[in-house]
Amino acid sequence: MTTRAARRAQERALATGEIPAAKPRRAAKPAAGTKPSKLRVAAFLAIAAIVIGGGVYLAGSVFMGQRDKTTVAGAIAVGISMDGFNPSTLDAKPGQTLTLDWWNQDAAMHLTNGVHTLVSDKLNVRLELPAQSRKTVTLTAPMTPGDYDFWCDSCCGGKDNPKMHGTLHVEA
Repeated sequence: MTTRAARRAQERALATGEIPAAKPRRAAKPAAGTKPSKLRVAAFLAIAAIVIGGGVYLAGSVFMGQRDKTTVAGAIAVGISMDGFNPSTLDAKPGQTLTLDWWNQDAAMHLTNGVHTLVSDKLNVRLELPAQSRKTVTLTAPMTPGDYDFWCDSCCGGKDNPKMHGTLHVEA
């Protein structure tokens, strides 16, 4: 592409009868069948392996983590997420101590203060569980049979969200 001044100069030269100068030739393009260097291929494969490995590592806690199984003897595995408690109903006998292997599958950015909670006024309980973690907690069932509500009040609408509730059912 030529500049405007160069085009004007060519037009003036043509007006006086001069022959226009030939356009310069472009350099030849490399052959279409050339192969990338071995270093480029190795760099691409290394970057791809890092990206895929990072994705597997980050997804590991979501897809490959231990969920409904517990390694704590006699414990009940209880998960919490934006979908609520799983299982949402726990059965106990009056005065029974329950050991819960409680795990949180949500990331901190989805949670208020980075935690889910287990709260119950009637059970006199307020527990917090940081994002993507697990811990063992104990609850003691009341002596009076009945259903005792517990909920997460740190996010997801708190006590007003029907999904974020669970029940401790104390048998008669």
